[in-house]
Amino acid sequence: MRAETSDVWEAMSTARTIRRFTDEPVDDASLRRCLEAATWAPSGANAQAWRFVVLRSAEQRAVVARAAAHALQVIESVYGMSRPADDDHSPQARNNRATYELHDRAAEFTSVLFAQKRFPTASELLLGGSIFPAMQNFLLAARAQGLGACLTSWASYDGERVLREAVGVPDDWMLAGHIVVGWPKGHHGPLRRRPLAGAVNVDRWDAPATGLVAR
Repeated sequence: MRAETSDVWEAMSTARTIRRFTDEPVDDASLRRCLEAATWAPSGANAQAWRFVVLRSAEQRAVVARAAAHALQVIESVYGMSRPADDDHSPQARNNRATYELHDRAAEFTSVLFAQKRFPTASELLLGGSIFPAMQNFLLAARAQGLGACLTSWASYDGERVLREAVGVPDDWMLAGHIVVGWPKGHHGPLRRRPLAGAVNVDRWDAPATGLVAR
């Protein structure tokens, strides 16, 4: 049974990153709802200068797999990752096993490339404020429908060049992100996060927010 929800609080608190997917393809109606939700996000000056490129043909999925392989080489060295032994059932091993499965099966899944038009007066960080909310809306819409999704780094590192050339992204557009979407193996949430008190201050950087965040 698909874990759908119409409760926005449940969607946000259980929208765990999903890296393991079934073989069932994502239907057009479900994907369309995610993409439409992305267009409801705010953007600077309401310019809506974004583009969402769905990568689903065998040819483009093969390109995605190449980008995934590039990214895996980077994150293995950065995080000291390696494929876990079959008899290792520690939390870290389970997490790493899911990460490797996602990369190994990258050519099998539908994914979406998110691009944002560059403007000479805006930094990339500022431009990110006009595309990242759209990506978050996509993720929440996926969760609401019982879909799983994973925001990847595959459009970064050498993968950016590979995807940019394959898709034909103009030079004056930045690749802001890439999301894999599918029907999950396993289940969503609840999310595990650090206590709110460690992230919130009142009035000054070092002033605790005890009264505000206490339950």
